[in-house]
Amino acid sequence: MSVSEVDVSSVADVCANDALYCRRSLLVQAMKGVLETSRAVLPASVYQVLYRACFGAYKEFLCRLYWRNVAFRRLARDRAALSRALAVYRVMPYSLVGSRGLEATFDAASGLIAMSIPGDFVECGVAQGGCAALLAGLAATSAIPRKMWLFDSFAGLPDPTQADYDGGHRKTGKHIRPLVRGSCLGTRAQVESLLFSRFGFDPNRVLLVQGWFQDTLPAQKHRIDRIALLRIDGDWYESTMCCLRQLYDKVVPGGVVIVDDYGVCFGCKRAVHEFFDERRIRPTLVPDRRGGVRFEKVS
Repeated sequence: MSVSEVDVSSVADVCANDALYCRRSLLVQAMKGVLETSRAVLPASVYQVLYRACFGAYKEFLCRLYWRNVAFRRLARDRAALSRALAVYRVMPYSLVGSRGLEATFDAASGLIAMSIPGDFVECGVAQGGCAALLAGLAATSAIPRKMWLFDSFAGLPDPTQADYDGGHRKTGKHIRPLVRGSCLGTRAQVESLLFSRFGFDPNRVLLVQGWFQDTLPAQKHRIDRIALLRIDGDWYESTMCCLRQLYDKVVPGGVVIVDDYGVCFGCKRAVHEFFDERRIRPTLVPDRRGGVRFEKVS
């Protein structure tokens, strides 16, 4: 079996293969250790200042580092790889997904376009809009007309529920810091400015729906005919399960589902496998090596 494709039949199998889904770089591990130690010894107000400074510097460093990939592709005159690297680089400053997750999303969406798989692109969990911009840009190049649907509270994350905690450690996942209510915030004004002012996408083709998933998805899903790509980035158990239950049936055969937080958030992984059990499906999961996975809907 390829390490890039993992066939799992139970949550136990998944836990045994955790290393395949989330491989932290040495830099991330070092940063996580420093911040966890700082959070334990510093006053909360001081820690928040430190976290914002460190995280901002870290994101800027990653963008600069990724530019080497762009330059290398340009020197190699690899047009396809250069196009991918440039698309990822342009949205990295506005995304929490990271280059590996963005590349995996680019590959999934561009593959669907190349195979003329019909359907819209849907993202549940938009944050600051970087990944949405990547997908909207790809959708605009498709010979098949596609809309880009963006569902988000635009108020950050809700509170986790009991289903999100690992009972042994009382943690919700492998986060650098606890994800409290309001984390991962991108306001509607920020996202609209990015998509429509900076990138110039057509507001008639890129549609934002504001509210909690449990309210918006049941009420709005009838507006979506078919889905070619469903990207779920809601972190928590209830958010992930709601997206799967409400939208999976609209994904066309050959379409792709991306679950961004699969290897990072305990509740997200639990929701995915409970949903698989409900539907009696065992799709092959393809990791992006930073915590996300994607799988194809076979029928």
